[in-house]
Amino acid sequence: MRNFLRRAHQDIWAWMNRHKMATIFWSGVLIDFWANWYSYAINHDWIILQAFLGFWLPLLNFPFLVWFFDEKEHKERFKYCLCGAVSMTIGSTIMLLMVREGWIAGTAF
Repeated sequence: MRNFLRRAHQDIWAWMNRHKMATIFWSGVLIDFWANWYSYAINHDWIILQAFLGFWLPLLNFPFLVWFFDEKEHKERFKYCLCGAVSMTIGSTIMLLMVREGWIAGTAF
């Protein structure tokens, strides 16, 4: 089992490295949605959900941080930032549309 997990980790990380822009884009959508959901949970006193979301949020950002700081060229760093900015715009919009439709709306305790 341990070898399987190690191999899966290596395969996933290798795929992410080969497809950095796609990974940054889809991760950005997920991360921004997650961050907005975290804020929404705080505002509605959903303490358990807020704790869960807050724990995982920094871990979801890990590939961004590694690639951004490992990259030496400012041009590549800017492309990562621009891709992240566009994807985060989409993540925020999805979150707001879901709230508007009442899909994740709840009441405070």
